[in-house]
Amino acid sequence: MTTLLVDTSVLVKWFHTEGEPELAEARAVRDATQAGEVEARLIDLGLYEMGNVLLRGLGWGASDVADQLADLVVICGPPLAMAADWLRQAALLGERHRLTFYDAAWAAAAEALGISLVSGDAHLLAAGLAESPAAIVQRLRLRH
Repeated sequence: MTTLLVDTSVLVKWFHTEGEPELAEARAVRDATQAGEVEARLIDLGLYEMGNVLLRGLGWGASDVADQLADLVVICGPPLAMAADWLRQAALLGERHRLTFYDAAWAAAAEALGISLVSGDAHLLAAGLAESPAAIVQRLRLRH
């Protein structure tokens, strides 16, 4: 089974639709995860980023935010904690590709795990450190 690391730019598309590009493809990844066709994982940072997007960016209430984060854990399993060597690699990737440390953390985790990072982040995609939801759907031949 293919395992993917799914970053916040894609996770938000699983639950929010307004103004989101590649929505069908991102949801195809979610649906394939729920069907047991792929395994989607996230790092602990993803819960904090999602919580912030939902609470501050979208104005959701606390109970709804907590419920949504619980749903993510059900779908993706327990979040992965960043190991010390992953953090070091994140700093190196951030410096090399002029990424935020947050974005570089996702790339470093995927690299350490030997799995693809699914992201809609233009900087990660341009650096060749992630695949877009559309690219993943095409490569894995997922239904959308």
